[in-house]
Amino acid sequence: MKKLLRSYFLYFVFCFMLFIYEPIIMYATNIDDFWFDLGTMIVPVIKIFLIFLLLTILMVSVLYFINKLLSKTKFKIFKNYKLFEIIILIGFVLFFVTYIQGNYLIGNLPPLDGSSYAENKYIVENIITLSILLIISLIVIISCKKINIEKTIKYTTYISLAILVMLSISLLTTLISNKAFITKDGTMFSTENINDVSLNKNFYIYVLDTIDSREFYETLNENMEYKDLFNDFTYYPDTLSTYAYTRDSIPQILTGEVNDNEKNISDYSTDALNNSPLFEKLQNQQYDMNIYDLDLIWNGQKKYEIKNVILRKNSKINLFSFFKQELKYVLFKYVPYGLKKYSRVESIDFNLCTEKFLWGSDIAYNNMINNPKMNILDNNQFQFIHIEGAHPPFDLDRNLNRIDNGTFKEKILANINVLSTFINRLKSNGVYDNSAIIILADHGYSDVTNLGRHNPILFIKGINENHEMKISNLPISYEDLMEAYLELLDGKQSTELFNNISKNRTRNFIWYNFNKEDYMVEYETNGKAWEIDKFKKTGKIFER
Repeated sequence: MKKLLRSYFLYFVFCFMLFIYEPIIMYATNIDDFWFDLGTMIVPVIKIFLIFLLLTILMVSVLYFINKLLSKTKFKIFKNYKLFEIIILIGFVLFFVTYIQGNYLIGNLPPLDGSSYAENKYIVENIITLSILLIISLIVIISCKKINIEKTIKYTTYISLAILVMLSISLLTTLISNKAFITKDGTMFSTENINDVSLNKNFYIYVLDTIDSREFYETLNENMEYKDLFNDFTYYPDTLSTYAYTRDSIPQILTGEVNDNEKNISDYSTDALNNSPLFEKLQNQQYDMNIYDLDLIWNGQKKYEIKNVILRKNSKINLFSFFKQELKYVLFKYVPYGLKKYSRVESIDFNLCTEKFLWGSDIAYNNMINNPKMNILDNNQFQFIHIEGAHPPFDLDRNLNRIDNGTFKEKILANINVLSTFINRLKSNGVYDNSAIIILADHGYSDVTNLGRHNPILFIKGINENHEMKISNLPISYEDLMEAYLELLDGKQSTELFNNISKNRTRNFIWYNFNKEDYMVEYETNGKAWEIDKFKKTGKIFER
């Protein structure tokens, strides 16, 4: 019975590492990336841990009693070989190698921004993992031969206990040092009012995530059924975003405020949103304001009334959806490098586990298809709509069906379909002409690890604007957007915007590596937004 209890303890530590330690560490080191707080996530984390622990205990117990019954038979193999003990030791070897893999061989993990997985880049890591597996297996075999199998199992229990203590200390110190026990008082945004529209004035900012301007325009021209889609709009191909990633781009697009790392992202975003000139003017012009975004951080008291707000503390986690996202990350961290691509970590999104709000390009599209008749109101309406756009993984075909192994262009085409549906629905409801519409991306796309992603799409239409699509080659920066919004609210058309911009201006761009946001480097360019070779460091570094 002692052997059975030792096996229970081994798998308790194994499950603790994978399903308590790892998800909580993941949260504690990336607090601002999650809509929930520790108090909200702890219950599903414990439930998942207990489910796996009980399943493991059940499986081990069944093996133990089967082995015990078979050992009483006349078959020598069950009398002479201690099969259950061997199972325990195999479990320990797998546990120890997994522990080393997930805690000490993580220095070269693939990026989490959806970039392609370069398998040949991890040959050294795969050799190290295989070597550790062989060495630990050899040590266990020698120990069984030189000492005996029972004492070897006893020593593995001590090692497992030591690992449990180390993991527990690491977990506690990380929680304390990162202030992970705080309760989030921020908000999320429901899909409420998404079909509302005004007979008077509408103001839309429609953000497609991760769209490169030139590839978008090329795809548009390759599909003639959309050739008139952007009539009445002005297209600005030479547009430079301020950031390469969503986290800082979205609050900057809404507020004009640039994050220079003087504050943490939560404080920067919240303060910027509470001082947004756009929201101030919308409120003064009596617009109902709604935001549809999964990434925006807006904590504490709001200076402006956003109609579709949900308090985070009132949101619950869907257990099964949470587990699917958690498992992607756990596998990504703990399986050998050769197997990491099968974790599907590129599709990880903990926003999908909220029971209040699910959002994406296909969901936005299906909502419009299923609700062709909009709710016509008298009040002015403002909507900021942010969908996944062409962000990796490339999992949408042109008709918004989820697929495997798609392409960037296919997903761009899916988003052109979304925009076509959006614009045509406004037209069919008779509210297109009285709508100002800005269509842009939070940043561009390029499959690189150093610089790039800085040339997003930008299309603008003012109220009662009517002409064939125009192309303006002015060098636009996202730092110009706020002035454009305010002028559109004053009734100007896209052809009247950006009049003070010099064709030879110098523009700035702030670069950081994904998940290393505390170190930002400023670049400047007097070339086109897509001309990477023209980008030069200004010498400014924003570091926390």
